Amino acid sequence: MNLRVEQRVLAQSDQDDVVVLGPSPADPTFSDTSTEGAYKILGVRPGLTISVFDMVIGADFVGRFATEPCVAIDFLFEASGQGWLLGSDAEQRLSSIPYRPGRIYIMAAPYGSVGLYDVPVGTRFKGMDIRVDISLWQRLGAGDLLANLDEHHALHMASGNGTWVGVLPVPPDLLAVARALFDSAMVEGDDLAFEARALDIINASIAAMRRTQPAQTIPPRDRRPLQRARDLLIAELARPWTLEELAREVGLTQKRLKSGFKSLYGFAVYAFLKEQRLLEARRLIERGEMNVTQAAIAVGYSNPSHFSQLFLRRFGMQPSRALAARRGEEEA
Repeated sequence: MNLRVEQRVLAQSDQDDVVVLGPSPADPTFSDTSTEGAYKILGVRPGLTISVFDMVIGADFVGRFATEPCVAIDFLFEASGQGWLLGSDAEQRLSSIPYRPGRIYIMAAPYGSVGLYDVPVGTRFKGMDIRVDISLWQRLGAGDLLANLDEHHALHMASGNGTWVGVLPVPPDLLAVARALFDSAMVEGDDLAFEARALDIINASIAAMRRTQPAQTIPPRDRRPLQRARDLLIAELARPWTLEELAREVGLTQKRLKSGFKSLYGFAVYAFLKEQRLLEARRLIERGEMNVTQAAIAVGYSNPSHFSQLFLRRFGMQPSRALAARRGEEEA
């Protein structure tokens, strides 16, 4: 791995070691690909850890993550790919979370959480992750929020198995604070200023979660139909959906479906469907459940050649190579 990983405790902290609440690149289970860049984990105070990262993904960056009970606040300055929340059986994918720049992702996991991540080859993944353990979150006066987070919340994007994820665009003033926090972490600036900026971001996130009006221009009545549209696409990947059929199925006009879906999930409808199809096809191939042609047909591509071209552009390798790697593992 060409990823430079550092851990340190802030000067004013009374911690002896950095306690990482979420995924850590120092863990040997973290990707051992040719990913390049820097990843720093800073112990701010007991119950508060901040990670900053600027990486270029050199090979398929796919894996499982787990977190201790916490609230995670993530800023993504540059990003692509997506993650999933997993069910209690650690295999069922409950909800997908597209990674897009210029957004704040807030994950409330009062009982801990597990999930998957998938970042394409060549992606620059730059941002930061603020993790607040539940006891500190409660001391900050936000414990009541955890009981009121559900799919009806204005910021809701995904939820399941006791975990809730909300997303909102980064306001310009908060973006300036986030960039200053990121820059000071990378150059080891003033630790007191670093902590103050981190608390400003946490406070702003709590305020956003308390808001009753949506941050995005999506009518509340449209949110459930849009979530149903996403679920239908995932459930019937091979179906040759048209916008007219999908809109009629969920009770929206095509215009409201297109604009709302893009705002809520960061993908246009057909781009989302293509992404889900390719990810499912790769899963089928890599788990040895189907050959390339079978997987292509199973997710809705009747032309294996076209499917292979899309697969190559998305994952940086031909599907036949993924199949060969799987067979190599079986023969080893």
